[in-house]
This record gives sequence, C-alpha cells and structure tokens, in this order.
Amino acid sequence: MHHVPAAGRPTVLVAEPQALPGLWLEDVLADAGWGVSGPFGTCLDAAETLERTRPDCAVLSVDMDQGPGFPLACALRRCRIPFILVTGSAPIPRAFADAPVLDRPFTERDVLQAVTACVADDRRRADPAPCPMHARIAAGEPVALDQCPAACGA
Repeated sequence: MHHVPAAGRPTVLVAEPQALPGLWLEDVLADAGWGVSGPFGTCLDAAETLERTRPDCAVLSVDMDQGPGFPLACALRRCRIPFILVTGSAPIPRAFADAPVLDRPFTERDVLQAVTACVADDRRRADPAPCPMHARIAAGEPVALDQCPAACGA
C-alpha cells in the first residue's frame, strides 16, 4: 500500500520487500501518528518518490527486491534524509557504519525509538542536491558501494 502522507505529520519512508514486515512497519508507524510513504519493495520505487515527497526519515531493508538497499541509502544520504538500516545477518558496508541499525527481530518499541531519534538528528540541507546514482538505479545498473559514498560526499 503506497498511501500519501497526511500534511503536517512527519513522514517515514518504508522500504521493505517482504509484505508482512512492510505492512507491520506501516501499521506501527501510522498508529504512532507518523505519516508513511510505502512500503516499497525496490530501491527504484522508493527513490522515485523522493522527487515528489520528501520524507523526514526512512526505514530501509538492506535486502530489497532486485538487489541490496544500499543504492537507496546513497540516494537518501545525497538528499540529506536520515535513515535506519534494517538487517538480519547481512553485513553493513563501512560507508554506512554511521547509520542506525535495527537488527531482526525487533519490537514496535525499537522501531519507534529509532525513528524518533532519527528525526531528532535531522541533518538535511534546505536545498537537496539530486542523487548522482539515480540514473544508474533507474537503468538497473550495478552501483559500486565504494563510489556511492564519494558521490554523496560522505
């Protein structure tokens, strides 16, 4: 379900390829009063929404449909949108060692604490720069993680 966030409410982009966890995250966040964009199953679907709706933060799985979630993390970083990585046993590249992580399994409380902290630590610029990797993501080309942070200025 890709609903439009309500005006005036902080919005969280949810990028989770699995239906049940994605819907659970959506419910947890909406019940707590957050606007929700998503859940999205692919980096491309989520990245395309960044051009229309700017979330206050994002919760994204490191394992997305059609590849890893790190290209989306690069796009979010480039747009100065804070994010939380959701992982199970997948390693996090050093380029994202500064990102908060939710290790599966996690609780509703874990999600809400992480999102609240993420929004409070908002380091976005008022004038976001376009993601230099967006064309590569849209074309389905591989994105080298060692190139992504340099492109984001990280």
